[in-house]
Amino acid sequence: MGKGKRLTKTLLFQCLIILIIVCDMIILPSFGCPTDGNGCRNCIINHIKIDCPKCAPIMRCMAKCLWCGTSRSKCIKKCDCKGTYPRLSDCKNCLSQCKCSCSSV
Repeated sequence: MGKGKRLTKTLLFQCLIILIIVCDMIILPSFGCPTDGNGCRNCIINHIKIDCPKCAPIMRCMAKCLWCGTSRSKCIKKCDCKGTYPRLSDCKNCLSQCKCSCSSV
């Protein structure tokens, strides 16, 4: 794998992390900020690696799609694998165990 591809994958994964955090901030505003800023990142990484590894391609697809400025509904249709398992909602449920959102600091 070339250095450029590795950099691109790293950038996409970072965008995925940011996307998940932003979604959690909007969807679950009742949880406070973790004291350690790496706690949320580590939680998401561990969940994607261990608890929901089949969600990585779906979340990557969503991150790419949203990053390009495509509407959320179009991205969901594109990335949700036409109803096969895991669905985007399954991945959201799996990753939502990381309480990363911030209400008011």
